Amino acid sequence: MKKSTISIIMFLLSVWAQNASAQLADGFYHIKNVATGRYLSINDINPDNYKVSSGDVNMGGIRTYLSYDTVAVSPSCVIFVKRLGNGKYDFCGQGSSLYTMSSDRFGVDIIPYGGAYKISGTAKGITKRLSDGSPSNKDSWLMNRLDETQTWVFLPIDASKEYVGIRPDVRTADGTYYGTIYAGFNFRMVSEGMAAFYVSNAEGTGFTMKQIEGDVVPAGTPVIIRCNSAKPEENKIEPVIGGNAFANANWLSGVYCSLSVAGHRNTTLFDFVTMRILGLNDKGELAFIANPSVDRLYKELFLMANKAYLRVNPSDAEVLTIDGYTSDAINKVEAEAKESTSIYTLTGNRVPNGAVLRPGVYIQNGKKRLIK
Repeated sequence: MKKSTISIIMFLLSVWAQNASAQLADGFYHIKNVATGRYLSINDINPDNYKVSSGDVNMGGIRTYLSYDTVAVSPSCVIFVKRLGNGKYDFCGQGSSLYTMSSDRFGVDIIPYGGAYKISGTAKGITKRLSDGSPSNKDSWLMNRLDETQTWVFLPIDASKEYVGIRPDVRTADGTYYGTIYAGFNFRMVSEGMAAFYVSNAEGTGFTMKQIEGDVVPAGTPVIIRCNSAKPEENKIEPVIGGNAFANANWLSGVYCSLSVAGHRNTTLFDFVTMRILGLNDKGELAFIANPSVDRLYKELFLMANKAYLRVNPSDAEVLTIDGYTSDAINKVEAEAKESTSIYTLTGNRVPNGAVLRPGVYIQNGKKRLIK
């Protein structure tokens, strides 16, 4: 065989090996921008908010976070990269994906570039490279026109450096930490001592909390997590590939998105009558409450993304405790509910009965009420 032929074969094998090694395997990743150090986060999954018009597309629903303290506890930053074939990929997260949101038209191209990758996509004949916002020391959002921020690295999520953890919502009087999570991926608990629970019943003044059997919490299952401490790195979970289903009735619900920015508004108003958020009663015991502190609501009005809340009947108590069912209390709550007099400020504080309302917006029976 001639030397020139051998050289050509060796060159082709080298190119093939480089392309093969450059391809990404299906799996869960944190996707980090090389220039800014910020991580991708899917904050809006409403396909109506990603329309292509006038040669451009508003990508502001895909945020980028700088601090790993935020990234580590954000299920929105857990991106499942899936090969579609023909060199195309999909970015899946928050119970949806870029391909799904684009009506199966937006396959992602991931192109090797200097040890990292450039990401682009085409929809309606328009191709855009995905870039981060301008380099700065704060969070930003995805753009499609900055050359300097177009390079990304894909970091496989594991139980060490690129971990996912739970930040607790409350600490009970006995020193136990609890948090909630609503994730679009299956996961298992990595840190010892953790446990996942669902709510099998809730009425009157009580709720029943049961531990989930098995090692894996199915995707789309809102749960309460018993944690080890206030530190997410000591409350690690690990995404698991698969599509497990949760068969038991669960009174917990959740929302994937809570975002209100130009062109990307995807929020759910907190209803003080039919929703309760994990908290504590006056004894420091675990409870679901109707009057959460303002930092537990997005913009003091809306449910937080990727957190669980409890669905209740309008006649149920404002504070529900574990197995705190009492018939007298239920009857009392039902009697009070018929009057429908409870009024709340936008910060979640209940207005005392008989108080004169100042001009402003209030919440009554889960609806806004304007006082002029």
